[in-house]
This record gives sequence, structure tokens and C-alpha cells, in this order.
Amino acid sequence: MTRRGLLTGLAAGGLVLGAPGAAQARARPTATATAATAALPLRVVLLEVTPTAYSAADPARSVVTVRARVEHRGTASLAGLTARLVAQRSPTVARTALDQWARASDRASITRSSASSDDVAVGSGRLDPGGRAEVLLTLPAASLGGGAGAHLAAVEVSDDSGRVGVARTFLVSAAPQGATATPLTLLLPLVAGRDGSADGLAQAVRDRLAALVAGSGADPRVAWALDPALTAGADAAPAGAQTPGPGDPATAQATGQTTEQTTEQATDDSTRTLSDWRDDLVAAAAGRVVLGLPFGDPDLAALDRSADGTDLLDRATRAADGALDGLTGALVRTDVAWPADEAADEDLLALCLGGGASTVVLDDECLPPDADLTYTPAGRARVDVLDTSVEVLVADRTLSSVLADADDPDQVVLVRQRLIAEAATTTLQRPSDPRGQLLVAPRSFAPAAGDLAALVGDVESSGWAAWQPLTDLLDTPVPGVERSAPQVPAATARAALPAAHVAGVAGALAAVDDFATALPGSGLDAGLLSRQHAALVLLGVSWRGHVGELPTARARLASAVEALTAGVSIAAGSVRNLAAERSELPITVVNELDVPVQVDLVLRPRTARVQLDAVPRQTVAARSQARVAVPVRALANGSVVVEAQLRTPAGSAIGRPVEIRLNVRADVEGWISGVVGGGAAALLVVGLVRAFRRGRRRVDEAEHALVGGPASGSAPSGAPSGSAPTDAPSGSGEPAK
Repeated sequence: MTRRGLLTGLAAGGLVLGAPGAAQARARPTATATAATAALPLRVVLLEVTPTAYSAADPARSVVTVRARVEHRGTASLAGLTARLVAQRSPTVARTALDQWARASDRASITRSSASSDDVAVGSGRLDPGGRAEVLLTLPAASLGGGAGAHLAAVEVSDDSGRVGVARTFLVSAAPQGATATPLTLLLPLVAGRDGSADGLAQAVRDRLAALVAGSGADPRVAWALDPALTAGADAAPAGAQTPGPGDPATAQATGQTTEQTTEQATDDSTRTLSDWRDDLVAAAAGRVVLGLPFGDPDLAALDRSADGTDLLDRATRAADGALDGLTGALVRTDVAWPADEAADEDLLALCLGGGASTVVLDDECLPPDADLTYTPAGRARVDVLDTSVEVLVADRTLSSVLADADDPDQVVLVRQRLIAEAATTTLQRPSDPRGQLLVAPRSFAPAAGDLAALVGDVESSGWAAWQPLTDLLDTPVPGVERSAPQVPAATARAALPAAHVAGVAGALAAVDDFATALPGSGLDAGLLSRQHAALVLLGVSWRGHVGELPTARARLASAVEALTAGVSIAAGSVRNLAAERSELPITVVNELDVPVQVDLVLRPRTARVQLDAVPRQTVAARSQARVAVPVRALANGSVVVEAQLRTPAGSAIGRPVEIRLNVRADVEGWISGVVGGGAAALLVVGLVRAFRRGRRRVDEAEHALVGGPASGSAPSGAPSGSAPTDAPSGSGEPAK
């Protein structure tokens, strides 16, 4: 006889594991002699449990059927494999017992009276490493007794040595007459993640956001917490969203495309993805409660620790203005804050109040109820902060943690059975007193669309739970339950983004703000706005757990801001020569942006050889240059370096300063004037001398002619002797009469 058969016989005789002499009702124990420290070689995955709530009185639900897949993850072949379904006969009355069973080790066993299915061979009874096989197990509902509620159960796989695989689950009966289903509210996160680019948002849509919208779209009672960065990115995508960097060179090489072609194709695909998802989002939002988060879903705990936290939260809130206006038909609320891990202390609650929140989502680990409470209270509370009251939506930490496992397809059936079991146990605590519970999915929640929709439907069809809108939970009166003061668990507090990172992002935003003052008119252009949004995304809760990536992300942001401001610069030139005491220094300001800019040109000579007048503020048209003539006065000769810097109207520097070199020769002007003046004087003297000499020569010639003429008393040559003088001109040839 095998050990397993021996244990069965001992159980039938009531002599299992040294139990008292009273006969044991269970057929056999689930414990084995396998060492507790060894990992079981087989993995058991539940594929189906039907019905969701059994009833021995209903023929259609009188047999519980479990289908499971057995996978060999060990290294040695196993033979003689059989599987069975075992369940505790009496239902569990405490939620803590459900949690203990779900968390139990692979060696844990049901220790109370149990019912078991027949043994079923796993495949051919043998599995080699890497092999898998499915089994179908059935258990009559009547064998579970007449008690209502959730039963601890397990699918166990054994060989001749004992248990080699197990999957723990719960079997739940139908709700009894008169019991009111527990109201459940589901809050799903639609947040952007760490990459706010068009391609990053599109990838988030493919990875999880499309499934969340599709999975909840059929039931408007499921609420959303929506990051406006998503809708802002989706709205901008059709206008031509650009990726922040080049395409993947490896992909380009493999497809024979250039990097530019790969980038363009990726951007086009992202645009289509975002556009289609936006249409689905708008359609599914009708009739749904949507909590509008601040832009980028900032880590409120990190902001609370920062001196810039209040301003940063205000900026994120203002950046979200109008981003959800396209969700027509939805009930959008922007007064509900959702801190990371649903945890906050009084200081953080005060920050939320200052940011415009009137309600905060916390959980029962942050606001634990009185330890003596014997039932699960409604998920509502009120906390007094700063002489005012903050309404609190209290999420059930256990239910939320269970829900988080639904993003693993192999865990969906387990999650469904656990949620139904939790709802049944909660209902039975006070069957006629329904107490609404809130389930909050983690921000990284990524289930398959079909799995989520099936989960929501199956939980309600069990009869133990009924989904309700978030507004119904908000309208629920606050129960008179004493709760401890709000507190942040140590692990959650340590996970907050570093204060230095928050300060770095605040500095980048300040640089964007300063440059914005250089843009006249309506303010931010698309480039500045995209960089402001990119900075806010760096404050998101999604960066928790990725602190090592933050320096690189901040460096990319700083480079993006510098790339924008680099579009405004001073044109470099050759060495300028100043040859006068007063002149003008020409400087060219270049604007390569698509918008006009207003800048201040600040000049500072490094030596006191020149004096520069102040330059009025310059407006440079888009894609153009402006020549600025700066009045300059030379004080001394020599070489001068003038440092030229462009500044925004707010006073911050644009780019790096430019050095302009001057050669000052102020005496050259005097020397040239002297030379020119001396030359002019010399020319005047020469002209006067020449004029004087010319006049003198004419006089001398006239005097010489008179001396040699008739007045001398002698006749001219060839004239008759004794001729009388005449007044006729010389050479007239006419004799006097």
C-alpha cells in the first residue's frame, strides 16, 4: 500500500496525526512527509471553477467542477501522479482565516473536517521536466454540508512520495435568503507612466490602458482615476507628435530603413494608437465617475517633503485644467486626491487640502479601525485636519491586494474565487447591514481586457457582491467607527521620490518659466509647454522604485530645455576695431524659433577701456535676425573683451555668454585729423605760393616790356632814324603820322 493509501485508511479510522479518539470526518489529511523547506516541483494553475456559487438544492449548481493545469518545473521526471480537490466542510467565518489560507506555505493542509473528490490521474500519470497536463475534478455540493459561506479548498497533486504540487483556493456557496450583497466599488488607474512622449504614451496604451478601458467599458459603475497627461498627449498626437529621440538603429538596419524613416513610422503608429484609444476612452466614459488627477499623477508624499511642494502641486493642477473637457457624459471630479499606496499623514492631508481636494483615498492600513471591531466597516471615514474635516474613501487593503494579482492570467480564477469568498464572509458578518467596500487597483495594473470584464461580471453573479458607482460610496454615511490617526507605513514613506530630485525638477520648471517671459503675447508655445509637461511627469508616482533612472531623466529634460533656448543666440563675429572716441558696436541677435522673442542684451567689458551704453529690450521676429547698434565710448587704447549675454525679461540667462573682442585706438582719429588738417594747410600754402608767383611773373613781364619800348628814346630795330614816338601797339607796323 502506498503512503497516500495508508493515510486514507488512517483518516477513515479517525487516527490521523495523533488526533483524539473521536473519529475524524475527513477522508484523509492533506499533510505529507515531504520536507517543508523543499520547493514543490509541480505548479498547479486553476483554469476554471464552476459554479461561482454552488447550491446543493439547485441541480444546475449542485456539482463543483474544477479544471486545472499541472506544469512540471522541476528537473526529474515524476510518475504515479494523481490530483484531487479537497475542501473544508464548514465555511470560514473570519476574513483573517481566508488570508492565512491564501498565504500558507505549500506544505499547509486543511486540518478540520474535509471533503475530497476522487483521485484523477495527471495525464498518463507521468510528467517529464517542462511537461504539462490538464485535470478535471468534481465534488458534489452536498458533501460540503449545509452552511453558507466560503470553504477553504485546494487542488493537490501527489505521487508515491506525497504532495508534489498544490493550488489553494475557495469554494463558495450561494447566498442565503435575506442576506444583502456587499456593495463593492472598483477604482482603476489610467495613468501615463514614466514616459510622457507620444511613443511612450502609445506603448502604455498597448501594454495596459487599452485593456483597462475595454475591460471596464461595459460597466460604467467602475470608476477611473485619470491622469490628464494621457488625454493631453492623445489630443496633441494627431497634430504631429514627435518622439524625443531617434528611432531604433537596430530596427532600421533590419528593415532596411533609415533612422529617420523608422522614427517617422513609429510616430505615425503612435499617433494612430493614441487617436483610436482616445475615441474609445470618450465612448466608455459616458455615465462613469472619473477622478481627474493633477497632471502627471505627482507623488504627493514627495511634494509634501519639498519646499517647492505646494507650488509644484499647484502647477500640476493648473496644467490639468481643461484636459478632461472632452469626456462628455462623464462625471468628472477633480476634488479627490489619491496619494501613493493610499497612505497619508496629517501633513500630507493638509497639502491635499491646499491643492483643492475635499476627499482623499486612503486605506485601512493607513486608517486602521479599532482593534476590537468584529466586522468590516463601510469604506468611509472623516479626518480632522487644520480645523476642517477631510472626507476619506477607505480602500480595503486586502481586497485591493488580491485584485492586483489579476494582471497575471494564471491567477485570474484564484483572484475571482478569493474576492467572492471575501464578499461572502463580509456579508455574513452582518447579513442585513450592507457595508460598501472600495477596491483600488495599483497604478501598474495591467490585466487582459477579457479577464477584467469576466472578473467583474463573475463576482457579481455569485450573489454575494454588487458593484456600485463611486458616487454611491461617497454618499454613504460615515460609520461611527473609531480609527487611529492617519499614518504612512515605513516602507511606503521610504519609497517616496528623493527631495533632491523634486528640487531638480522645480529648477527645470523655473528655467522654463523664465524663458516663457521672453515670448510676447499669449505665453507658452508648444515647445515650452511640452517641456513643462515633461518636467511634471518626472514627479509622477510611477517613478517610485526607479530612483536609479531619475538622474538620466533629469539630464534629458535639461538638454531639452537648453535645446529650446539655443534657438536664440548672438552671432559670433570677427574682431572689431574702434578708431574713434565715440562710435557704435554692431551686434546681431539671431532667433531660430517659430515665434518672436523679447530679450535683453547685456554687455560687460572686462576692462575699463570702453564705456557701453545700456541697450533697450529687443524684439526679434520669428526665424530672423536683428542688428543692434550699441553706442560705445573709448576711454583708453588697447584690446578689450566684451562679454555679451542675452537674458529673458525675468533676468535669466539665455545660452552662454559670447566674447566680443575689440581693438581700441582712440588716438588714431586725432592723428588722422592732424594729418588731414596738415595736408590741407600745406595744400593751401602751396596754392597761395603758386598763385603769388603766377601773379608776380605777369607783373615782371609787363615791366620788362616797358623798359625795352619807345619810352627809352631809341628807335626800334628797322625803324627810320628820327621817327617820333607813337601810342600804337608794338608790332602794329603802322607808322605814326
